[in-house]
Amino acid sequence: MRLFARVFLFLLAVACTGLWAFGYVYLHAMACAFVTGSGGCSVDMPWEQSGEDLIYLVLIPGAIVLGLWVLFFLSMRRRGSE
Repeated sequence: MRLFARVFLFLLAVACTGLWAFGYVYLHAMACAFVTGSGGCSVDMPWEQSGEDLIYLVLIPGAIVLGLWVLFFLSMRRRGSE
């Protein structure tokens, strides 16, 4: 794999990880604002989620991010064996 592709894969993995964290907090803040009106509730931790929230906010984005990181580390491992 070329260096450009490895750098691109690394930057994509970092960006997706940050987007996942930002999106998780942002969606909880929006839900809190619509439910309470004053915004006085806290963000639940990912392992405290259940049902659809767990699937759509934790498992699916987490699988995508984990897949990108695995691809990046596998590409780095192949580089060392070349």
